[in-house]
This record gives sequence, structure tokens and C-alpha cells, in this order.
Amino acid sequence: MNSELNINLNTEASYIERLRQLIAEAPDGIDVGPLETALASAEAAMAAAATTGDPSPDRTKIWFLLDRSGSMGPLTDDVIGGFNQFLAEQQAQAGKARISVVLFDAQNPYEVVVDGRRISEVPPLTSGIYSARSMTPLFDAMGTLLERADHRITQRAAAGRDAEDQLVLIFTDGHENASRRFDRARIFEMIKDRQDAGNWTFVFMGANQDSYAAGGSVGFDRGSIQDFDATPASVHASFMEFSRGTASYRNKPRQSRVMDRHDFFEGQKLAERALREQEEAQTQN
Repeated sequence: MNSELNINLNTEASYIERLRQLIAEAPDGIDVGPLETALASAEAAMAAAATTGDPSPDRTKIWFLLDRSGSMGPLTDDVIGGFNQFLAEQQAQAGKARISVVLFDAQNPYEVVVDGRRISEVPPLTSGIYSARSMTPLFDAMGTLLERADHRITQRAAAGRDAEDQLVLIFTDGHENASRRFDRARIFEMIKDRQDAGNWTFVFMGANQDSYAAGGSVGFDRGSIQDFDATPASVHASFMEFSRGTASYRNKPRQSRVMDRHDFFEGQKLAERALREQEEAQTQN
């Protein structure tokens, strides 16, 4: 365990001790439930950090799930451009990460176009790879991704390799409407199990829907959800937000990643802000 992690653990220990003190000294009749919840979360995060140690840069695993259903057709060039900007910015970041990129639609609910490669080695997305078609089997894509992730984790553990922090990014412009293997309840259960493990972060970016209802219904945290508008400018803003959040995530020690897994966007939702401003302007006109 290096000095940086020791400092972070010491800071967290002070925070935990302060929470315990506040609970113990609370006057009769004061609801300490929120403090107890915060204490339990902090203790779990500290235990996870102490167990797994400080992550090397290679321990970040990004899973990027890209909707390519038919409704994405008018935005194809913008999705490609936005993703490639995300990729270029992450390749310019210090440190290393591995990424898998998966496209989904009803013809193929899980097409792997990049499979666990070092992010520095990933080529740009092209129109020959990404083209819109068919419907939106979101649950099948998510469920298959989590199964593949479990298999990768098991293989790495069996080989004695270091554990990775798992970052799942989902970009979609429509509702689930074509899954056959997985349903909402099963996906919720799978996500909850992984969130409880501590080193998983799930991010949902959605258009043409209430993304908070859609993401929340399968267990995503509100701090890691954004709505965006199905327009070129909003698509680019969405990928900028993915990139900003991912850069911040990669620069954090494991303990902070665990603590912040419920708030990937760190309170700043720029893609959504533009959408809300547009909606407000339309209401006023």
C-alpha cells in the first residue's frame, strides 16, 4: 500500500470517527438515520480500499455500450465524432486503461468491436463499423456485458492478475423494446450485486425518455445519469461529459472511486443543462 493510499485512508478514518462522534453526541429526538447511512457507506468504502489496495493505472476497465438502433440514423456522424473525441481525450490522459466497446441492436444485441484493449491502442470508430439499424434490446446488451465482465474477472483472478475497477458507460437514445434473454428485474438484480461489491460504477446517458426513470429502474444512481437531446450539439456534449467524468475517475485512487461511484458526474451535468435550457425556452415561446 503506497503513501498516497495511506493518506487517503487516514483522511477517511478521520471522517468516520467524526460521524461516530456526531451520532454518539446527538441529542435525544434527533434523527441520526442519515448519519448512520453515511457511516455505513464510508466504512464499506474504507474496507474495500484497504482490501484491494491502490490501483495501478492498468486496473481501470471501461465498458462502453453504444446504441446503434435505427433511431440513431440521423445522428450517426455525431455519435462517431463524439466517441472519437472521447477516445482521443482518454488516450491523452496520463496512465493506462483497458476498454471494451460494444454496439447493440436487435440484429446483434452484443457486437464487440473492441475487446479489452489498452485504450492507447484503440483505433477511431468509423461508419464502416457503426451504422444504425433495427430496434433496442438494451436489457440483453447490458446482461450480456455483465456476464462477459464476470468471465473476465474470473479469468484474471485465476491467473493471479490484479483486480480492475469496472466502469460501465451506456449511451442510448430510446427505450428498451427488443430484449429476449434478460428483463428489467434481472438487470436490476445484476447491477445491485455489483454495486454492493464496491468497485463497479454504472453510468447512463439517455435521450427521448426519462433517463432517471429508465436508469433508476435497473439500479443506476441519479448522480450517474443524464438526459440529453437527440441533436448533434447535445450528442457531442454527452460524449464530452463521458470524457470529463472518465478522466476524473481514472485520476482517483481506488478508495475515492468507491466512495464516488454514486456520483460519476460530480454534480455537473452539462449535456442535461443544455437540454433543460432548451425546454425552458420552448415553454416561454
